Amino acid sequence: MTRQELDAVIDGQLAADLGLGPDVWDTPGRVTVAPWREDSRRRRYRAGHPFFLGHIRRGAAVFAVHECLLPWAREHLTKLEPEWCLDYACLKQMDDALRPWGWTVANAHPFFAPDMTCPPASAEFPAAWYEQAELERFRGDGRWTDALAFQPDFPDMLAVAALDEGGQPVGMAGASRDGERLWQVGVNVLPPHRGRGLAAGLTALLKDELLRRGIVPFYGTAQSHIFSLNTARNAGFRPAWAEVWARPL
Repeated sequence: MTRQELDAVIDGQLAADLGLGPDVWDTPGRVTVAPWREDSRRRRYRAGHPFFLGHIRRGAAVFAVHECLLPWAREHLTKLEPEWCLDYACLKQMDDALRPWGWTVANAHPFFAPDMTCPPASAEFPAAWYEQAELERFRGDGRWTDALAFQPDFPDMLAVAALDEGGQPVGMAGASRDGERLWQVGVNVLPPHRGRGLAAGLTALLKDELLRRGIVPFYGTAQSHIFSLNTARNAGFRPAWAEVWARPL
């Protein structure tokens, strides 16, 4: 996969989440506000209208909002600079506008995509691969809740595990089909085996395999989760976009 193909997948999926076309990212330095429209290709993390959703990508910020928020959003959000619109003061302003309607800002996170300049990873530990049908054996196993979601709207599709001397998993990275070709990666490593680079190693192996299959993996975490941010970097990911989304009070 080329960098251009990767960017096209990300641009298209993020635009579909907002109910817009991918050309919305062609206006760096600009904040766009639009009414949210349903798109069958969007990622679905909750049922119904998202009410307030924003993506910051390639120097542009785009917010898709409920019709009732449009006047406020067009007056206030369009005055922001895309690079700084998720600072605390801006998030507070967004939250204050949402609360009278029974909503609140749920989260604002950075997301990472593969750095296509990184060399392919190699396994420095015994590893086992699991395709979708083989993942059922881990359902209900609380050790792998970051690697495997078991959610019908974003099903788990592929995982790779690091094995101990007895052939048992001690770390696992998994990928869920959140979008058609944009799949989310998560990872867990059991406490006694942390500090060995397994999280980054597993995540890198999974990233490379997904790219080989024509899928773009992405990795999300909290801005304050330094260990997770370092895992993304060490696994060959780079910042690609940021999101802010809402939830009902």
